[in-house]
Amino acid sequence: MAEREGRMVEVTCSFCGGSGRDPFGVMSWLSTCCVCNGSGVVRVAAPYQRCAHCQGTGAIKTLTCTVCQGKGYVPCIPGPVVTCPECRGTGDDASSSLACIACRGRGLLPQKGWQ
Repeated sequence: MAEREGRMVEVTCSFCGGSGRDPFGVMSWLSTCCVCNGSGVVRVAAPYQRCAHCQGTGAIKTLTCTVCQGKGYVPCIPGPVVTCPECRGTGDDASSSLACIACRGRGLLPQKGWQ
């Protein structure tokens, strides 16, 4: 990704798939998406990567992902990274199905000793 670091870019809302509607029809099939407020797009800081916890869907079951707030993407960790040894890169805490505490659901950690 040749994006300037910290620059905000618009991407398709992963939670609603760009439709602008609540994908689960909780209130009504006409309800607007709670993540993009019906626009179908969200702003994320570049460079970004797919959220490991929700696998880029923006949802965990029928709730918005707590790691990416439903966007499906998280900002990249600057510098060299390693796969999280606790969750093995999945972003999940296997015992609770919540986000991994060690990597905060990203699946990656900064490499030790890098400044």
